[in-house]
Amino acid sequence: MIMLLTLLVTFLTHATQPLHWGNLLELSNKHEFYQNNEVIIKPRESWQNLFTFSYIDRDLKHLKDCVFYYVPGESSGILKMKTIGAQGKCDDHLLAPGDKEWKNIKTLQFNVQQNVVSIEVGFNDFKSERWEARFQKSFVRPEPVLNLSSAEYKAPKIVMLAPRSSVVVGSEETKLKKDFQCHQINDDCEELSSSVCDQCAEGWYEMPNGCMQGPKFCGRDMCGTKGNPACRRGMVWQRKDERFDCRTDSSFAYCAKGLTIQCEGLKAYCR
Repeated sequence: MIMLLTLLVTFLTHATQPLHWGNLLELSNKHEFYQNNEVIIKPRESWQNLFTFSYIDRDLKHLKDCVFYYVPGESSGILKMKTIGAQGKCDDHLLAPGDKEWKNIKTLQFNVQQNVVSIEVGFNDFKSERWEARFQKSFVRPEPVLNLSSAEYKAPKIVMLAPRSSVVVGSEETKLKKDFQCHQINDDCEELSSSVCDQCAEGWYEMPNGCMQGPKFCGRDMCGTKGNPACRRGMVWQRKDERFDCRTDSSFAYCAKGLTIQCEGLKAYCR
């Protein structure tokens, strides 16, 4: 009896992956920042949209699973799945409860291959699971079209040339250099240009300015260290009615121990 109860508690605590993940149609979107086999540790205490899995259910409805991850900080990580219609937008459900949720997560990393996404989850009790989402179609980024927004299309090595769209094969010479502003967002939190940060040669970092997302620059992400931008707290932290202003309230960002936040306009640096 004790053994049966132990097995039952274990099953309820670490539920397995959804059954239909073994026969998905395609991986229609993945997070533009995280790389294969990278343990996701930032931005701390924020919800991130990791994947969108498309599939046809048994009633022949075209659906998709939005897979979100709450990055651990002072509280544990959470992986959640929200199923929506094929025409819906995952970002609209970022802060909504999931149809399925897996809590008490300590670490999470993934590996995207041609027809499968492997997800490795480590829990606070030192147990771990490895899940696999399998697809009928390989992950292929969509062909660019004129005036397609960055929210719909985030692909590397693509340059849009008006009045016609063109695909340019990227090289080390054409990649964006350090300190280039790859995503322009002004102090009124308005997006002035689509993100091209996936073309940065050395990755990119975000400059916290009190908006839900701040302007982004090419370069190594050294947030929180001396002389570099402060680290932005998670989206839930910033979900207030009033806007943050670095000069009066810098609580939306943080620095390493011993450093203080210094505002340059609305941008927060660590000094």
